Amino acid sequence: QAATGGRKDGPPDIGELVEKARGIANQTAGSPTFAQNNSLSQESSFLSQVVYFQENAAEIQRKIEVALGPHLADENFKDFVSAMPVAAMHYYLEHEDSIKTPSWKRRMHRFTPAIGLDLVAELNEALVLSELSYADTVEQVKDGLEVLSGTANEESDGKGDKPEWELLFCDTESRPNKPSHFLAMQKNASRYDDTLHVLMVVRGTKSIGDLITDVMMQPADYECVASDGRTVAGQAHDGIIESGRYLFLRHQKLLSTLLSLSKKRKLDITLIGHSLGAGAATIAAMEYNSGQLQDLGDVKVDARVVGFGCPALLSRELSRATEDFVTTVVADSDVIPRMSGATLGNLILDVSDFDYKEQAERDVEQALLHVKSSLTGSDGGKSIFRIDDADVSKIMSYVKRGLGNVATSTSQIETKGDDQRLEPILYPPGRCIHLYRDGIGISGSYVPCTFFNEIDVARTMFDDHLISSGYRRIFLAMMRDFHKDDHFSFSSKGFNY
Repeated sequence: QAATGGRKDGPPDIGELVEKARGIANQTAGSPTFAQNNSLSQESSFLSQVVYFQENAAEIQRKIEVALGPHLADENFKDFVSAMPVAAMHYYLEHEDSIKTPSWKRRMHRFTPAIGLDLVAELNEALVLSELSYADTVEQVKDGLEVLSGTANEESDGKGDKPEWELLFCDTESRPNKPSHFLAMQKNASRYDDTLHVLMVVRGTKSIGDLITDVMMQPADYECVASDGRTVAGQAHDGIIESGRYLFLRHQKLLSTLLSLSKKRKLDITLIGHSLGAGAATIAAMEYNSGQLQDLGDVKVDARVVGFGCPALLSRELSRATEDFVTTVVADSDVIPRMSGATLGNLILDVSDFDYKEQAERDVEQALLHVKSSLTGSDGGKSIFRIDDADVSKIMSYVKRGLGNVATSTSQIETKGDDQRLEPILYPPGRCIHLYRDGIGISGSYVPCTFFNEIDVARTMFDDHLISSGYRRIFLAMMRDFHKDDHFSFSSKGFNY
């Protein structure tokens, strides 16, 4: 055949396979597309996200009401999200800070197995690839893969120990339920290896605001085939199911043709993603491993996932069924793996129940005493503007009265029934790794998916979700502590897209 260059008895050259694959990809999708440049970097501060919640209160509240169902009295819950003052969340954050200390975190991980430091280097390789998926152009993705291939070649001294990837397909534009992603094939695998090695990297949402709205989808019925052949039924994130199935169906013809041309007997597909991309990659892998890939005959398919900051995606039984092939990494207080309708509703109830009057009175009084002190002359006399103890007391009486009214207006949620909090339905998928600040450095442990059953209100809860300020920084901190080298850096650098 022409595709095999006349070698009827041997597999085709990798270059021929790549050209054939690109032709198939272009036939089914047209030319690779470009993405809009929307950055997360300006939207990650804690208070800016509180403001975001208020500005988008109607949509968020609608989804919370659906999640909370009959547990709340609608007349009391109406407009609560938009009415909740920023101060309430600010003081609740201070309260959580006082509880969730490094000692508290160590205690929570006391009986969880620690991860090995060698795993961190492997995870960083996947993290760099996930960051590459945020590139704005196809050329950037292609150049990035070439840079990584050069690094792999240098580290392995040309022995081909580390995979080098050749780009087959790239779509840099995300559309509803059709996430941006790229597909690559290992180009330094032996031509006589009976396995076709494929890489799929899926991009997450580029806007924190959109991400918060996206993760508030409702669960839908879903099932998968576990590694032992059992069919496991449960629920999964409705919107991400569609995205994952799109990825699975999108490249069936391409993969089937590649397997046929290469005469490979196995398909090893590694899926990597960050944020919503990790969720879509997980669903796609579940579809691949369920044996639903068409026209493959007796070809064995093995799909594995490495995800960073994956949203709450699967019900408990489904999450456990994916532990053999899905690894989910969560950076300390990352809010996205913990966020669902139930956990956000529970957080709102917690904030509404929190009495912050004492902390607010403390701050106002501290400010008044500072003003009083600053208006006192250097000789101990008073300036023309006088504030004495009586003035402070009078002002504080008004403050206390006003704070009482505010607290009353934000504490009117009533529940129907004795149980005021909801049990989450969805959790992060697979085998979960939690990297956390332990007071000295960074530690990492394997934890069950149910470890992330509530939102961890912390000052870094949004920054921890990002690659640059969250995952990459934590990986570097772990390795620098281990090597006792403040200048340590990974050979595979990030791309800052």
